[in-house]
Amino acid sequence: MYYWTPLTTISDGHRRWRLFALALAVAALLAGPAATAKTLKIATTAPDGSSWMKVLRKAGDEVDAATEGRVKIKFFPGGVRGDDQQVLRRIRVRQLDGGILQTGVFGTLFTDVQIYNLPMLFQSLEEVDAVREVMDPILVAGLADAGFVAFGIAELGMAYAMSKKEARSLADARRLKVWSPQGDRPAERTLSAFRIKPIPLTLSEVLTGLQADLIDTVAAPPVAVLPLQWHRKLKYVLDLPFMYIYSLVVVTEGSLEGMTATDVVAVKQIMRTAVAEIDRLNRADHAAAWAALKSQGLQFLTPTDAEVAQWRGSAQTATEVWINEGLISREIHATLMEVLNKARSRQAVRAVVSPSIAGR
Repeated sequence: MYYWTPLTTISDGHRRWRLFALALAVAALLAGPAATAKTLKIATTAPDGSSWMKVLRKAGDEVDAATEGRVKIKFFPGGVRGDDQQVLRRIRVRQLDGGILQTGVFGTLFTDVQIYNLPMLFQSLEEVDAVREVMDPILVAGLADAGFVAFGIAELGMAYAMSKKEARSLADARRLKVWSPQGDRPAERTLSAFRIKPIPLTLSEVLTGLQADLIDTVAAPPVAVLPLQWHRKLKYVLDLPFMYIYSLVVVTEGSLEGMTATDVVAVKQIMRTAVAEIDRLNRADHAAAWAALKSQGLQFLTPTDAEVAQWRGSAQTATEVWINEGLISREIHATLMEVLNKARSRQAVRAVVSPSIAGR
């Protein structure tokens, strides 16, 4: 009896342990798969320490807290993962989950997202705001169809032609060596429509190109020119807004897989709020950057009415090229123009003079 009692006790203990383990397994199956910690890797050319990155890092901390550490966001600022084209390639091979990208890289994925880039489309910032209120949701939905979750659209501002050489007219501009972002077909086709030969370079090559006189002219928003130090190699600014520039803050749909529904909602809400804040700050930064260019000694050139008319005529030609070559669809252009013309009609009825598009 002495020997049998312990044996019986051990056997019962093993049996109870097996039943307990089986119960845990069944409970886990019924509860569904447990959510695992996820790190979203997002790259941008925005410099570390910039207002963009301060807002984004704060949003990352908020995501961490809201999800109790289940979701973290790791940012790669300053172009350390390459330019926009390189970032998109890394996204496609799943080295990155998302990026802050300008529209040109989406040319084969969702061409209509480039619609606001049409040359000389907007005549005032009020027009920009009126159009974006209606059109932004359309573009976000189109990106979703292409497999991207867009946290929003962030304004960089209006691009202005800045050069080492004095140029006001189209004839003057055609003698310049003008930079075009490498791989950005809409930019190249726009310059070609103006009969200006584009010189494609990556973003990281522009400063070197200016130093080596490979190029002598860029078209970019003041908020981009200053941190990139391009203004140190430039002398003139043509006071004529050329193109509205903006970035898309996106991650892939697949990058959100494995998160709980609650965590996905939290990530989207926090990041959308952050991008809206960046969009607002950039509007204010544009005015400050414009003043900074003046303080740095750049000379501002004002074209005549006849010269402006020539520029706008070529811009209309470029718009037709975009449509005819499929850079944007005729349908999205018609929708935008309907919204834009309504906004202009409302402004005319109110007889309100729109403030300068330069924000000054």
